[in-house]
Amino acid sequence: MNFIFKAFRGTGEVVNSTISAANQQEAAKLIKQQHLQLISITTVATSQNLIQQLFQKKHRPVAVTNKVLLFFFEKLHRMLAAGITLSDAISIVNKRTGNPAEKVLTDKLSQDISGGQSFSDAIKGLNMKMDSSIYSIILVGESSGNLAIVLGDVVDLLKSKNELRKKMISSLVYPSFMVTFTITVMLLFVFVLMPKMEDFIKELGGSLPPMARLLKSIAQWFTYLLLPAIGCIVATLIVIPKIRQTKAGRYKTDQLMLKVAPFSITIPLFMKTNLSKLMATLLSNGVNTSEALKLAQTSIGNEVLLERFIRAKTDILDGCSVCTSFEKYNIIDGEQCDLLAIGEKIGDLASSFRDVHKMYDERLQSTLKKLTVSVSAGAMMFAFALVGLLALGMVQAIMGATSAVAQG
Repeated sequence: MNFIFKAFRGTGEVVNSTISAANQQEAAKLIKQQHLQLISITTVATSQNLIQQLFQKKHRPVAVTNKVLLFFFEKLHRMLAAGITLSDAISIVNKRTGNPAEKVLTDKLSQDISGGQSFSDAIKGLNMKMDSSIYSIILVGESSGNLAIVLGDVVDLLKSKNELRKKMISSLVYPSFMVTFTITVMLLFVFVLMPKMEDFIKELGGSLPPMARLLKSIAQWFTYLLLPAIGCIVATLIVIPKIRQTKAGRYKTDQLMLKVAPFSITIPLFMKTNLSKLMATLLSNGVNTSEALKLAQTSIGNEVLLERFIRAKTDILDGCSVCTSFEKYNIIDGEQCDLLAIGEKIGDLASSFRDVHKMYDERLQSTLKKLTVSVSAGAMMFAFALVGLLALGMVQAIMGATSAVAQG
C-alpha cells in the first residue's frame, strides 16, 4: 500500500512525500528510521482500491415488508391453531425460515416478548407502515385469548388488500406500456425521421403535408410541456407531504381528495369496507360496542371521514342507535343500515356487520374493476389515436416525397 505523509526533519524542514508499506504502522516505522518526526499520514487511493470500494458489498438493513408480515402471520396462525404457544411458534419460525427479513422480524419479536412486552405491542414496535386496524385486531385477540382466531382475520385482511393491489397493477401495466411505447415511436419519427424527409422534400421544391405538420406540432408541444409537467409532479410530491405534517393540512388535502373523482367514490368505499370488517371482528370477539367504536376509529385515515365517525360515535355513546347515527353521518349507507337495525334488535351486531362487509366488499371489487377497465380503455384509445396519427403522418410524408420526386 502507498501512503502520503508529512514529517519534520531534524533541521525543522517539513517533508511531504510518499512511502510504500504493508500497513500504516509499518509505514510509520520506516519514516522514523529515516530520522523524520511524523506529522500526518494518509492512504493513497489507488485505482485498485477504488475498484474494490466500488464493488464492495454494502450491508443494508433488511426491510420487513407487508408481504413478509403476511407469510409470518400465516405460519403463526397455523401453529397457534395447532396448540403451539406463541413464544414457541415464533422460535420455530425463526429457526426454520430462510428469509432474512423474516429472520429479522422474529428476532425482534422474540426479544421484545422476552423483555416483557405483549405481542400487540411488539408488532406495533416494528415501526412499519401497517394498517392500524391490524394492531386493534391483534390486541383484542390477545386480550380475549382468541389470538389464533383473529390472526386468521388478519391474514384474510392482508390477502384481500394484496389481491386488490395486484389486480389494479396488472390491469394497468399493459396500457401504460402501450402509451409509453407509442409516444416513444412518435417522438423518434418526428425528431429523427421526419427532419430528413422534410429536407429531402424541400430540396425537391415541395413541403410537408398537413397531417405530418400537425404531428410535428403535437410532438413539439409535448416536449415543451414535458419538463414543466415533470417539475410540477415532483414539486407536488415534495410539497404535499410537508402540508400533511400539520392537522389542518391533512384535513384540507383529505377534503380535496373527497371532491376529486375517482377518489370521491373509492376512499369512502374503502373506509366502509374496512370499518364493517373491523367492527364484525371486534364484536365477535367479545368487545362491547363502545370499545369497538374506539378501536375502529384508528382504522380511518381520512380526516374528514374520521370527523364524521367521531360525531356518530358520540351520538351512539349518548344513547342513539348505531344504524341511525351511522346513516345520519353517512358512515354506512341506508340499505346496509337496515341490516344493522335488525342486528341491534336481535342483539347480534357482529353478524350484521359481517353481512354489511360482504356487501361493501363486493361493491368495492366491482367499482375497482370498472375503474381499471375505464382507465385501461382510455389509455388504449389514446395509444390507438397516436398510432393512427403517426401512421397517417408517415403515409402522407412518404406520398409527399413521392409526388415531389415525380414533379422533379
